[in-house]
Amino acid sequence: MIFIDVQGTLISDSDKSLINGAKELIDFLNFKKIPYVVITNNTKFSSLDFLKELRDKGLDIKDKAYIDPFYVLKDILPTCQVVAFGSDKFKKVLQNLGYELEFSNLAKAVLVASGDDFKFDEFSNMIEILQSGAKLIAMSETSIYKKNSKSYPGVGAIAKMLNYATGQEYKVVGKPSKEFYRAALRLLNSQGFNANFKDVLIISDDAKGDLVGAKELGMRTALVLSGKVDSALKAGVEPKFIDKIYKDVSLFLKELDAEYK
Repeated sequence: MIFIDVQGTLISDSDKSLINGAKELIDFLNFKKIPYVVITNNTKFSSLDFLKELRDKGLDIKDKAYIDPFYVLKDILPTCQVVAFGSDKFKKVLQNLGYELEFSNLAKAVLVASGDDFKFDEFSNMIEILQSGAKLIAMSETSIYKKNSKSYPGVGAIAKMLNYATGQEYKVVGKPSKEFYRAALRLLNSQGFNANFKDVLIISDDAKGDLVGAKELGMRTALVLSGKVDSALKAGVEPKFIDKIYKDVSLFLKELDAEYK
């Protein structure tokens, strides 16, 4: 039973093409009827649109096998007035979900999603609104956001900065929150299984943002070096949090294929 990350694991951070072995891995899991859920911190597209994009790229992701933060957002933050920081597409999805965008201290929450062009004035606005009593909601706790071969502070890094600046604790919607992983486990079990976290292997390129939280819940962890880091030495976590390391998912598939022969 497998949880599979997307960015840097199945698709390239640089050009959004499929990473070596990605299509073959999903095809193999479907053919062998190995239970899996594709887990992503996508916040730039609606859930249906991003799933369609992945399928259009050639990933034959089955039904009931995809989850992103939008699936669990309302469980963590009911619809209300929010200040949203992230891409315009993220803000549009929020509106479609029923959230009212507010750019003043009247907002009930500050929502932060990934982006590569945050300005210090925006950080100033975040701090001011948080100091007025708004909740801080991080759409994920990603350590690094990669785009065009450049590394930017991830949502998790920004949330920690805001916490340090204001003392305001934050709630994480996507990976590696317990709520998100529990929702992913429920989705996996809706396929006809009765799994626990100890039965699940999670494979991702983000050790700090995905694997540490998964390991703390009892999952087995696998790091791929096809995304955020090209060496386990750069993972930024203690070795005890990583059970296996692969150059990319093609080598994971090779090992899986040998196991199921």
